[in-house]
Amino acid sequence: MKKFTIALIIALPTIALPMISAAAADVVNNRQQAFSSIEEVSKQVDSELNNSDVDWLKVGELSDMLVEHGDVLNASFAEGDTGGKAKKEIWSKPEKFNQLMLQMNQGFSELYQASVEQDLSSAEQGLDSVNNTCKGCHRTYRSRW
Repeated sequence: MKKFTIALIIALPTIALPMISAAAADVVNNRQQAFSSIEEVSKQVDSELNNSDVDWLKVGELSDMLVEHGDVLNASFAEGDTGGKAKKEIWSKPEKFNQLMLQMNQGFSELYQASVEQDLSSAEQGLDSVNNTCKGCHRTYRSRW
């Protein structure tokens, strides 16, 4: 029994660490995928808003996708979910980062509401707000390597 317990104690970290590492990699991959999707969908929204005849249903659907991606990101920066291109300051000094995430999500909500109201000026303002927040966050919290 003693040998089994010792073997288990020795083997457990070898089994558990790769599983923890894989879970952390999944969080980082999901986060990076959400950011990539936000970039792509934002470009689609911008393109649609530049059409002479805006398809507000499409803008609404795209805006809803952005809101969902924002929700994913809110859950993707939990303490200990380090990795990727994110700087450590996100976790060590989260106040400004959390404020920027809130601003981004408010921009998504404004864009969605503007699509419901079919208000081009407000939609452009919401999208500009999101884009400016993204740029500010990248300058502060994204590592170049």
